[in-house]
Amino acid sequence: MAKRFFSRRSILSIVILMPLALGACDGSFIRHKLEEYAGKTSKPVPPPVPPPSLPIAVPPPPPPPVPPTVPSDTQVPPGGTATLPTNPPPAADDAALIEEINGYVKCLNRSASRTADSHSRYLSWVNEKTGPTCKENYISYGLYTLYEDGVKTCNDAAEKGKAGPSLPKAEQAAVELAAAYAELVPLTQKASDYYDQQDYKDDNCAKAKEMHPQLIAAFNRFLSAEKKLSAEVDSYKADVEVKELAKIEQQQGKRLAYYTQSFMINSRRLMRTIPKDDISQFQSANYITAFDGLNKAYDELLAYAAANAPETSKTFWYSGFESSAKGFLTKAKFLKRDLAEGKKADARSLNEVVEAYNRLVGDANNLRFDFP
Repeated sequence: MAKRFFSRRSILSIVILMPLALGACDGSFIRHKLEEYAGKTSKPVPPPVPPPSLPIAVPPPPPPPVPPTVPSDTQVPPGGTATLPTNPPPAADDAALIEEINGYVKCLNRSASRTADSHSRYLSWVNEKTGPTCKENYISYGLYTLYEDGVKTCNDAAEKGKAGPSLPKAEQAAVELAAAYAELVPLTQKASDYYDQQDYKDDNCAKAKEMHPQLIAAFNRFLSAEKKLSAEVDSYKADVEVKELAKIEQQQGKRLAYYTQSFMINSRRLMRTIPKDDISQFQSANYITAFDGLNKAYDELLAYAAANAPETSKTFWYSGFESSAKGFLTKAKFLKRDLAEGKKADARSLNEVVEAYNRLVGDANNLRFDFP
């Protein structure tokens, strides 16, 4: 499989109305590739084995994420009260598109990052071409198991996609991804148990050699489908996010859910300035512009929250979200300051932004605006 510098594919955003969810996707793929670029991994890797194409990740990815990409151009009302809607709600076709894209994003957020982590962990100690000998120094690493509920999430997304708007490439990729993931879940569980229990000592590595080609083939099928589906989702996402924010404004006005969503949209915009494949393509001017939008959205969010304490206090997990938002803004600001001084972005500074973004996504996923 071709090796890329790093990928932005896991920074996904679920454009939903109430529990906001973003991506988890994370940003872990960017983190992995940045670490690879910087010559480090999050766990020690045995010297004889070359770095995995998708590095080892540490924490499991958070459940589905929160939306991203349209800077808010509105000011918080003086009294902190919600303003009347100014944008028309999405049309019926738009709502169907939003629902279909959301389904794909949920699937990706629940499957992609964890699968990449498991794949990376496995290849950190085993030779992909020759397979295990069961004499490797780091065989105890084994591999990560995957989330079983992701099978239903991805199958549901694939089925609903067939009945939604005509997005043939996305629908085909979703079907392929769901099938590969359904195969990987029990296979990784079986392999993980095998290595955890050191059964290779009993069968002279026979099962390890038997499972290896099955694992590699299933991983590669999944990663190929994930790449295609992520690309299709990205091509629709910006438009969907604009319409989803308009939908929130139309139904609720510019209240806490709106400003939270707007901040996540601007966070997503900032993350999109990181190149997919080559750090040398990073454009400082684009990042600085995106940061300005993020900073403005952050100020609007804090101003509204401070002026509407009763609403804020009833929003589940808001304090955790605000803390992560501050942390993300801080890391983003440090990099922006360096860029403004003429310094170049390096893998370490970008990695810090990505890690802060991942924490933000996790807390955004926990938000509940209907909490009693």
